[in-house]
Amino acid sequence: MQLRDDFATHISELHNPIDRPYTASIDKSLLESTEDIEHLNKEIHDVNPDYLTFLPAYFWVFYFAIGWVYFSSFMFLILSTNGLLNLQSSNLPLLLLDIFIALFIFIPSCTPLILLLYQFITKKPFRTQYYFLKKEQKIAYYYRPFWKFRQPYELKIVDYKDVRPDLHQDPYNRAYTPLNLYVADPNTGDITHHLKLEDYRVNPRVQWAFIRTYMESPADELPVDAQFCEAYPADTSKSLFACADIIYRKNGIIPSNHSGGGQIMIFIIGSIIALGNLFQANHYQCTKRAILHPDVSKLLTWDGQDNPYPIQPITDEAELAFEGSNWEVNVRWVCIILINASLFAWAVVAYNA
Repeated sequence: MQLRDDFATHISELHNPIDRPYTASIDKSLLESTEDIEHLNKEIHDVNPDYLTFLPAYFWVFYFAIGWVYFSSFMFLILSTNGLLNLQSSNLPLLLLDIFIALFIFIPSCTPLILLLYQFITKKPFRTQYYFLKKEQKIAYYYRPFWKFRQPYELKIVDYKDVRPDLHQDPYNRAYTPLNLYVADPNTGDITHHLKLEDYRVNPRVQWAFIRTYMESPADELPVDAQFCEAYPADTSKSLFACADIIYRKNGIIPSNHSGGGQIMIFIIGSIIALGNLFQANHYQCTKRAILHPDVSKLLTWDGQDNPYPIQPITDEAELAFEGSNWEVNVRWVCIILINASLFAWAVVAYNA
């Protein structure tokens, strides 16, 4: 069983089930929701005759707050005990006690930030990516319980026709109603698979209609707009900085060709929330690709030619960026990090003055 306690464990316990695959006609009026469809186009990672994937949903503000609040609290406590450390430096037992206190403060205060930096280096995947295999009519994904972070990811493959979609309202956040997909044992009704798409920024009914249209309809019925839909080689990129640019390109702040436009907005916004942007970039960069698993690769039938879905190609500048060789992208993000570090140092000093 791979479910959180606040989700259903039996198919009869679903909160708000909606139409299952192939059981009813797709409500195409949902696909006329301009804002939601534009959002889904920006979230598309791959779309072709054989499989569809989205960039994994992600909450980054929490981790950004960790980096500032925890480290700032550490700096505040260290500076507040600075006089004590100097005062007792001639007394060895008290000096050792002060050092012990400083370490006791350091460990809980800086561990979250250290873990973030460790994640930047190791690039370990920590969220699930789902692959909707159209020709095979299956969904493939890697799964690992969140609390078993040392356990390796396990490949899961389920039949699309067995999926039971449900709009599950989070009991801790009534405004958050994500789309959940369940697969149940046909004999007992016990849920055997739980796919959590977790994109709170889009109407879940629109998201399900979009997925159903891809899996059940001809290519020309899927509302894909090349103006917004771009192939992001995020999980194969060598550049953390190029992945960080995805955030700004999806919001239309900078052009997708990495030509240099919109730089001032990145400096203004990025210099303040650089840690959050880089952590989200790391999240994109280390997504586990189930599609590369041998058991999934043998299901693929598309040869990479004649994609009927319009998707914005990767430009030469973008290709250099994702290879880590675009100096403009690299210099910009180095400057942003330096500005962010300077602002942080100034804020800590001003706060403790």
